[in-house]
Amino acid sequence: MLVDTGKESVPQLSKCCGLTAPNGMTVPLKSIEVEVNIKGYLAEVVTKLQYTNAEENPIEALFTFPVDDGSAVYQFEADIDGRHIEAEVQEREQAILTYKDAVDNGMTAMLLKEDTTSSDTFQCTLGNLPPGKDAVLKMSLVNELPQEADGKLRFTLPTVLNPRYSPDAGGSVAAEGSTYVQPCAMPYKFKLMASVEGYHKIKAVTSDKLSLKVEMEREEKLAKVSLGEEFKFDHDLTLYIEYSEPFQPQVVFENGDKDSEGLLKEDLLMVSFHPDLKQVSMSNSGEYIFIIDRSGSMNGDRIKNAKEALLLFLKSLPPSCHFNVVSFGSEFSCLFDRSEPYTEKSLKKALILQKTMEADMGGTEMYKPLEHVLKAKVKKQPRNVFLLTDGDVGNSEHGISLIKSHCSTTRVFALGIGEGLSTSLVKGVVRAGNGLAEFIADDARIQPKVVSLLKCAMQPAVTNLEVTWDLPPGVSLVSIPTELPAMLTVGQRLTFFALLKGVEMNTVYAPSTLSLKGLQNNNPITFTLTFTLSDDKKVSKSAPVNCLATKVQIKQLQDAEAAVQEEIETDCQLQSDNTNQINYLCILRLRRQIVDVSRHGNIISKFTSFVAVDTEGEKVQGKLEPRSCPIPTVSEEFVKGFNESQSAEYGSGGTLVATAMCSAATLMAIESDLKLRCSLIDYLRNTSKQKKSSSLLKRLGCGLLKRSKKQASSSAPMDFSDKSLDAVMADKTSSNSDVAVGSDQMMLEVITLQELAGNWTVSSRLTGFLKISNEQLKSKEIIADGTVLLTLAVIAWLRKHYGHRQDEWEIIETKAVMWLGQQGLQRPVEELITLVTEKMLTA
Repeated sequence: MLVDTGKESVPQLSKCCGLTAPNGMTVPLKSIEVEVNIKGYLAEVVTKLQYTNAEENPIEALFTFPVDDGSAVYQFEADIDGRHIEAEVQEREQAILTYKDAVDNGMTAMLLKEDTTSSDTFQCTLGNLPPGKDAVLKMSLVNELPQEADGKLRFTLPTVLNPRYSPDAGGSVAAEGSTYVQPCAMPYKFKLMASVEGYHKIKAVTSDKLSLKVEMEREEKLAKVSLGEEFKFDHDLTLYIEYSEPFQPQVVFENGDKDSEGLLKEDLLMVSFHPDLKQVSMSNSGEYIFIIDRSGSMNGDRIKNAKEALLLFLKSLPPSCHFNVVSFGSEFSCLFDRSEPYTEKSLKKALILQKTMEADMGGTEMYKPLEHVLKAKVKKQPRNVFLLTDGDVGNSEHGISLIKSHCSTTRVFALGIGEGLSTSLVKGVVRAGNGLAEFIADDARIQPKVVSLLKCAMQPAVTNLEVTWDLPPGVSLVSIPTELPAMLTVGQRLTFFALLKGVEMNTVYAPSTLSLKGLQNNNPITFTLTFTLSDDKKVSKSAPVNCLATKVQIKQLQDAEAAVQEEIETDCQLQSDNTNQINYLCILRLRRQIVDVSRHGNIISKFTSFVAVDTEGEKVQGKLEPRSCPIPTVSEEFVKGFNESQSAEYGSGGTLVATAMCSAATLMAIESDLKLRCSLIDYLRNTSKQKKSSSLLKRLGCGLLKRSKKQASSSAPMDFSDKSLDAVMADKTSSNSDVAVGSDQMMLEVITLQELAGNWTVSSRLTGFLKISNEQLKSKEIIADGTVLLTLAVIAWLRKHYGHRQDEWEIIETKAVMWLGQQGLQRPVEELITLVTEKMLTA
């Protein structure tokens, strides 16, 4: 059936409640229980999946689900019919063979693997669950929580998974094994319990979309948290943790397990801190390039958020900078051929584009616009690139590698918009580009995130970084990672891991120091952190520091492998056979290192998986029935397109399900291109197979949706010569009477009218917003110059009506005050603003 939304009719999935999927099949997944333990900056998450086979034949249950990128999955275990099974890490293809062989021989087995193109998507498979039997699968992971600009820590449990755009396929491809449904009551129960333990007092634990039950204990250093309402699967579950001292460094020392292998047997130190660089003045120049995702999936609130973000960016830029705007979808187009100076003329063109842009450019081909921007000559170092996207991109490794190769001259910031976006993309580009990332929900306010990113970008980066440790006598270390970032951005939190040697238990050590040195505006800076090596008796037995250090090593090696792969694909024709052979061998070596680190640290990777076999259970008889567990998606484009393509099969009254289930044989075929070859010839054959994977997916019908492509020029500048900003404003904005005082729209409309120099000029629209008459502007009681008076009035108006959002228009006000300071005023600016408030802003 269809539901009238007032805009367009969308499919209503009325059958995705209870214990059956929308396609009528029984859902074996009955409940998900999540236990979260947060201590300081670290979060340990244990997810329990309870399965029941209510059918007459054995089943193979597939569940594809998202995780936050950077999470270290360190344990996978199960309880089946009273027996406990623990999985081990094996090379990916070997794990698949182990699983397939066990299932073929009637044994119950389970497999957990990372998606081949997105490190934030996993697939859990439970094979040969006998009729009438239950199984509880438990996955454990740890991650380091990101920190908001206001100091709050953000914990995200991703629950929405959107199809990702594949350049090779030319459309959106469903994650392997996934069954997509629109958000509704899922056919499985969901429960979350969380505890937060702070090194300092906990001020609050909140959620922007959920009511929570929070109980404080231990003098407000421990919080017990549960959901105060039923969770709706139309957004990711997010908690915000506010400590009384939010930016304090965290130092954790963790003893190794001497009976283990690899990093797990070593003593490790984790140091996480924000270097205090806040007093540095903002840059007056620089190069700023905004890359805006205008693909079909950005439709609705997402493109609206992107447009508002671009407006604030454009109006807040420093006066002596260069800038450009790049739009991308299936193709890309640039506002200017190359970055241009920030002038009235260039700003006018940018504002016309900002007002008229829509989500009308087809797919999400991100690599080519990135390549065009990064390979252009830098106008003023460092170049600052801002990527605004919903992150629905698969195989983002090539773009991340490209950014990494330009990290010495370019910083990349990212604003991830919407639910279910690819955290591996957003976090990956800023990790490679030494920038910062912000995430914004579809219905959340974007302005604070935008200004936060821009403030950081406008402050000079710290380069020539050096880190030195001063440890007690007899104690030595090896840093993880060994490679320092090319530059440090203000607001960026640094985390270092150190493998320690020579630490004696129950020994009282003298204080140690970590010193960070660098150059900012060619001036030397030094940041020193003092700490004491001591046993933390409260550190979890799951060894979270070891897990995260292993994950950092794996990420570093995978980034290096992807960079070599990128070099091969882009420069293969230009390089000698000897160079190509060296590169191929380098990839083999890096993949082998990844497998070794993964196995020894018990952390799965792109090239390894968890696998377990129940060798003690009875042999399972009967035909194996595949069953896929539904996962919600908020991708309206995918749902609509799949519905149209499948309407003949389901009928007008049918229920919509987008499924990407593949048989074990098919799964083996798709996975074969990841096998680590022992010879160069095998590897070359393997490379040719990779390009066939997308066509294989098409033939298998694994949920592929083609997006229509709207043609646009590759990089030619846009022509706005026949348009005026006033005309566009008249077409695209509402009348003053339609805009409420105190609304976001009114604030943005007033900001739009600011001139490049920082002042405001008289217009009926502006005076209407401020409710100031022409007689008041002509009055010389406060000051004779009408433009100066109006600029003072806007500042006073912003402070009066939007004082609670000062951080959003602070840069706008700074530009205005600087302009006022150049007008030779006889009275202080603040005194004049007070007078204007008292005498003119009576409404």
